[in-house]
Amino acid sequence: MQRKQDISSTPQGQHQNASHLPQTAVIEGEILGEAVLDARDMSYMNFARIEHAKLSKILLQFVIPAMGGYENQMASDIARHLEQIQTFSGNYCWRHRHLGASHGVVGEAGGEK
Repeated sequence: MQRKQDISSTPQGQHQNASHLPQTAVIEGEILGEAVLDARDMSYMNFARIEHAKLSKILLQFVIPAMGGYENQMASDIARHLEQIQTFSGNYCWRHRHLGASHGVVGEAGGEK
């Protein structure tokens, strides 16, 4: 039985593998700093989530049915935009909501107005 030699472990094999790599690579862009939400910012996100829920309820229960329901293209667009706002905002940073609660509630006594 004859074995093949793994040429990647030889000096010649290393040279052979290296010849497949590009000589230089240019990476363009900007390195951004870490995004940080403090308790006040998170409190604002909690408030925005509550306000979005109120607006959504008005639009979905009253406005869209008055427009003829989802068969109306504008009504469908409104519903889609509501869903996209909630989805792409991470539901207004839902998983960090407790941080905002430590700051207070926006619009109530003890919180910012």
